Amino acid sequence: MKGIVQPIVTPNTPRIGPLGVMGATRADLPALIAAMGMENRHRRSLYMSQLHVRDDGVFLSGPFMGAPYSVMILETLAAWGARQVIFLGWCGAISATITTGDILVPTLAWIDEGTSRAYSASPAASPSDALTLGVKSALQSSALPFHEGAIWTTDAIFRETPDKMAHFLNKGALAVEMELSALFTVSAFLGVALSAILVVSDDLSGLTWNPGFKDRRFKDTRHKLAAVIAEICGHNPYSASRTLPANND
Repeated sequence: MKGIVQPIVTPNTPRIGPLGVMGATRADLPALIAAMGMENRHRRSLYMSQLHVRDDGVFLSGPFMGAPYSVMILETLAAWGARQVIFLGWCGAISATITTGDILVPTLAWIDEGTSRAYSASPAASPSDALTLGVKSALQSSALPFHEGAIWTTDAIFRETPDKMAHFLNKGALAVEMELSALFTVSAFLGVALSAILVVSDDLSGLTWNPGFKDRRFKDTRHKLAAVIAEICGHNPYSASRTLPANND
């Protein structure tokens, strides 16, 4: 059943293409804007975020935090024409197998947030297989090593307790973050292909919080990923066959 409130589409709605990027963290946006050739391009507000649109329709939206607001952005982008979305964000390591500055490509997100419950009763959600294959191929072509595996999505950043961490570790989660289970759930609901790249920003695996936001490797990795994402999106008019597999999930 359709919700009473829907994203607004008007004659002034920006014209976006099918492919674009959701950049969760404000600190990553300058590098993405530069790498994607979006300086001096069309820019407008999107709720409390910004939307940049290149002449070929490729878009970049952000920043945002948490499941409800990120889904609000995704629903709106989908109503405006988005069909393939790459997410870039940060995560905290809960497994000792990953460390600050590592790249993680999520293949499953365990749901520990409330937004997904409005769309699905499943305990977990997955990204687009086809788009994730394209993302991994781009990382491999750029010689950037990465991990892949499950994550845990929470909407209570200060309630990441040892018991909860042990619970999701036992389910195979490598890291925790705040958006992706909802974005995976809602993208499937909308028929939008969505894949994600995470950078490990901090470490909880020893049951103490070790922030790595000033770590040089963490900063370098994010700049390298901006270039990879720009390559995926291309600098020519969008061609799914040139860069990404077809969305046949």
